[in-house]
Amino acid sequence: MYEFWLSFNNNAERLQLPVNPSELSIGNGTQNETHSISRLGEITILQDPSLKTFDFSSFFPLFYAPFCSYRDIPKPWEAVQTIDRWKASGKPIRFIVTNTPINYAVSIEDFPYRENQDVGTIYFDLSLKEYKFINVRTINQSKDGKKAVVSKKPQRQNPKPSVPKTYKVKPGDSLWIISKKLLGSGSKYKEIAKLNGIKAPYIIHPNQTLKMPEKKG
Repeated sequence: MYEFWLSFNNNAERLQLPVNPSELSIGNGTQNETHSISRLGEITILQDPSLKTFDFSSFFPLFYAPFCSYRDIPKPWEAVQTIDRWKASGKPIRFIVTNTPINYAVSIEDFPYRENQDVGTIYFDLSLKEYKFINVRTINQSKDGKKAVVSKKPQRQNPKPSVPKTYKVKPGDSLWIISKKLLGSGSKYKEIAKLNGIKAPYIIHPNQTLKMPEKKG
């Protein structure tokens, strides 16, 4: 059985999702560049892979039910406040799905949540992005010019791939997932809907071709 875990500060705090998502969308694109050169035609310059993204939806139920992964489930608003606090810290968390190779340091990119007619139960969408630690060497020289100290500072790698003009819908896609994958934020899904004349409840179908707005910022 799969278990979805989020942890913070080297496992000082841990949260297992009480209800496993029905789908997990993993983005794993590239930043390859294509250029047109006189007499040679188009050439492709291979770049490093883009950072992985993980998008899924689930909910925090008010009471235990047979569909829950375990009995001692957290209170919905306490779980939401915990993830909100981790996001506000600006630090990465760890995302693990047991019995899979998924074990990554990630940043929390987007975490919209809402309370529907089922009062007390909190529904949410969670968008995560792989976080890479890079050691950058800096040299500090003393005033006498004789001593040099090498220090390392972690920096985050955060590539910004371009947005294609069109996108073909894949099974499991939603406008929110597509918006997060290509525009950087799931909350921009209405821009895609407006451009393609899609109205609420924003239903799309596999192999449907969508026009994509330009990514701003």
